[in-house]
Amino acid sequence: MEQSNMTQHITLSPGALKPLRNIDPMLMSYNIEFAEVTGGTFWKAYTPGQIAGTEPFYVEPSQDGIEAMYKDLMQVYPPIDLKSEKLITLTKALGPAWVRVSGTWATKTYYDFDGTTGGKAPEGYLNILTKDQWLGVLDFVKATGTKLMISLANCPGLHAAHEPWNPAEAEKIFSLSRDYGVPISAAEFANEPNMMEGTGFPKGYTPADYRRDQDLFFRWLRAYYPDCLCVGPSSTGGDSVSFGRLDSSGKSGG
Repeated sequence: MEQSNMTQHITLSPGALKPLRNIDPMLMSYNIEFAEVTGGTFWKAYTPGQIAGTEPFYVEPSQDGIEAMYKDLMQVYPPIDLKSEKLITLTKALGPAWVRVSGTWATKTYYDFDGTTGGKAPEGYLNILTKDQWLGVLDFVKATGTKLMISLANCPGLHAAHEPWNPAEAEKIFSLSRDYGVPISAAEFANEPNMMEGTGFPKGYTPADYRRDQDLFFRWLRAYYPDCLCVGPSSTGGDSVSFGRLDSSGKSGG
């Protein structure tokens, strides 16, 4: 039986193709954990043996949830050096980008820009951000030609679950950034709202509380920092918590 030849030749003319869309040159972006800026607890680094597969990574089981296992999962890190010439040079090579300064620590950090805490976090917060540390972030953003995005503190030190969010802390970080010449270009209300109390929100916080407070934040942002983009929420997938949609005014829908 004669076998038919199914080979087909196709000629492409790239110059005649129509673009489907233009990709923002800042599509490739990255995150700096707040814990890296202030110093703090973050996921434990693998040892050379664990990377090679010759040493097990042991986590002691517990019936008390993941927080009880943090001693095996986490370690304390010092602040990173954002003034490193090598880091700045390598980062600039990535081209235009957004730098997101956020993470679980961002939800629970007090902005101690006047140095009144003596290095001790106020009640209801877990860490402090100093003025020098934040200016280091702004200098990094300026040196790398990036744009800055952050998430805000939303913890028991700022308000209780039944109390509406207030801009006392947000005004500190937004005004300092603006006055320093590196304004915050985008902001989400808080990091990983799908985790609720697990990410540091006030005790008893609900999705309804989050919708209320995100609306308050976005209204405040549009009133006082209208050039800043409203973003969010950023969270992991696989959760069933519903936060609704934002309408054109920035208000959450059902």
